[in-house]
Amino acid sequence: MFYTNNRLRALAVGLALGLAPLPFPGGHAQAATAEAAQQQYNIAAGPLNTVLTRFADVSGSLIAGNLQLAADKQSPGVSGSFTPDQALARILAGTGLVADRDPDGAYVLRDAEAAGTNELSPVSVTAPNQYSVQNSLSYDRGRIEALQPQDMKDLFKNESSVSVGGSIPINQKVYVRGVEETAMLVTMDGARQNNKVFHHNATNLIDPSLLKATRASAGVAAADDGPGALGGSLAYETVDVGDLLAPGDSLGGFLDGRYASNGDTVTSAGSVFGRANGFEALGYVKHTDGNDYQDGNGDTAPFTAPALLSGLAKIAYQGDGPSRFELSHETVNDEAARPYRANFAGLDGGRPVPDSRIYDLTRENTVFNYSRDTGEGYWNPKVTLAHNETELETREVPLSAPDTTIVYTGITESLSATLKNVFHTRLASVSTGVDYYDDSAVFRFEGDPDLEENAQNTGAFLQVRQPVGDKLDLSYGVRYDQQDFTGTDDSEHDDSGVSSNVFAEFFVNDHLSFNAGYADVWGGTALAENFILNGAWDYGDQKPVEAYNHTFGGKADWNGFFAETNRFETRISNGRVPSFSVGPNEVADFDIEGYDVSLGYIGQRGEVSVKYANIESEKDGEPATSFDGNYFTAPLGEIITISGAFRMPILALELGMSTEITLDNDALEAAGNEQEGYTVVDLYADYQATRNLSLRLSVDNLGDEDYTDRASYGQEFATVDTLLEPGRSFALSARYGF
Repeated sequence: MFYTNNRLRALAVGLALGLAPLPFPGGHAQAATAEAAQQQYNIAAGPLNTVLTRFADVSGSLIAGNLQLAADKQSPGVSGSFTPDQALARILAGTGLVADRDPDGAYVLRDAEAAGTNELSPVSVTAPNQYSVQNSLSYDRGRIEALQPQDMKDLFKNESSVSVGGSIPINQKVYVRGVEETAMLVTMDGARQNNKVFHHNATNLIDPSLLKATRASAGVAAADDGPGALGGSLAYETVDVGDLLAPGDSLGGFLDGRYASNGDTVTSAGSVFGRANGFEALGYVKHTDGNDYQDGNGDTAPFTAPALLSGLAKIAYQGDGPSRFELSHETVNDEAARPYRANFAGLDGGRPVPDSRIYDLTRENTVFNYSRDTGEGYWNPKVTLAHNETELETREVPLSAPDTTIVYTGITESLSATLKNVFHTRLASVSTGVDYYDDSAVFRFEGDPDLEENAQNTGAFLQVRQPVGDKLDLSYGVRYDQQDFTGTDDSEHDDSGVSSNVFAEFFVNDHLSFNAGYADVWGGTALAENFILNGAWDYGDQKPVEAYNHTFGGKADWNGFFAETNRFETRISNGRVPSFSVGPNEVADFDIEGYDVSLGYIGQRGEVSVKYANIESEKDGEPATSFDGNYFTAPLGEIITISGAFRMPILALELGMSTEITLDNDALEAAGNEQEGYTVVDLYADYQATRNLSLRLSVDNLGDEDYTDRASYGQEFATVDTLLEPGRSFALSARYGF
């Protein structure tokens, strides 16, 4: 309970804003007398809510404030002997928050800008892979919750340099600065993702509702990100209990419901999570069902009904020390009738095929993580052991034999392990270790022997992150990889190579900086997609794929206004493009280059941004089409995104919008068609009805535009009937937390 007028005022203000006070365990008398006493703290870096909970347990302090301020932030933790004031200042360093002490000894969290104070400078080195100067994109839980993404297209809708082709989750592919995710190192909770199953479906089927963070290092990835980062790295992290549970609470949960008018789509989800005595447990499940959607012309798009089922289970233990043990299992499934080729509606000419077939796609990811991150010293190990599997089963009734069903099954699997340690020295943070993967691609057809390719890779890496004075941040590293590859004919091929990277950011002053980076990447031999594997292939000599990346740019910010520009290029040599009939060793060279610009403003009441990207892709010196760019790139051209949000705290209301504008792209006119431009506008209104109930009303594709997404397959070919995106849809979402 709160005992003073100040505490009552904090409670009243919180209730007026639809927010909750943050009670912490500990006696009132202890809080009142704790200011002068020094105590020993050993609280590891992690979600700010979790770190604050441990601080309250150790110090006996009480904390009040706006729950949402802390919910999406990471803390560097604290280690050493400090007063509560000193310890809390270190915990809040770099978060943009401060804590004011009330006369009764309680702390009240406030936004540093709103409080008119300067944000504290970080006092410890940030853990690798949480923040890196090389990150070209970084979303935390707060950003993801604000977007409330239903699919990957929603997740990246405000990024002009990130495109997602496909109109439904099972056919969506992500392109970061023009590079398809197959040519990037993709991880989920640190686990390598291997999902080159079939080029007509999604590369990685992911439910973004499960995510607490997304980071991309486009082009220039760090050595400790992992092997094979040809076009950079793309990392996803699923939510922890600390991201969902308020400080001081031991049990919680939520129920989600959503109805969208286009396709009468109903989404239901729920989660329960808790913690006690250092143990944490979380369970989550989500299901989406409905009918085929209508496109902007008012026509029904056949075989597009939603059928997504996803879940997450996670247990963890972290005592008073910095060591954390975590085991998670995540699964996503989509099973329904889809267009025969799931990424476009039909094809004029070619062999006759049924209109549809069943696609049953399941991706499962099981990960064990152990970490000990003190933010200082020489012993900060991390161990990741993981198993990832994606299985696609297609079932079709052939036109020539309508009484039979043909079943094809493709399975990609990855066993991976990473052991690393971070040495925090006075001059730099040094990450070093080894990693391993065993990837396989299997194709099964009843009556025939299984066809399989396999690749095993062992790597060693060193990455240094080094501030030089207060003007220069450096990140540079090297890795060595040795790969053993086995073909469908059981032939074995061994190879090895070295990769290196360097990235630098120079700060002219507090408002202006410039950056540049370079990476050369050795990627070995990538597995072929399993639906084209051929037991008659003759492998012979293979050429390992290599990539060369460079980027340079600048950033400026002043009083909430910001601007950023980047110039980038990725060149891929000997990119593997195998063919069932031609053979396994077909290769091509790709050159993907462009630039992006962003302008905007972030203030206490809202934000607005305008982003522009211009990306060109070539294959063997000619403009790359969406066909011959499979696994590597797609024709994108010029894309503009405009997004903004306006918050009215007194009314507990937020209004927002996002717009995507693509310009006509005639680079591929020789293929049959130019890519036509379009403008799509989405609107939303969020309302915090009560402390526990939040509502969102949204309108997607406000103008009922009939269009094919710029990154979707086939729009440049006159013979391809593309999948138009959904037309206008009204949606109402609700979340009840308890």
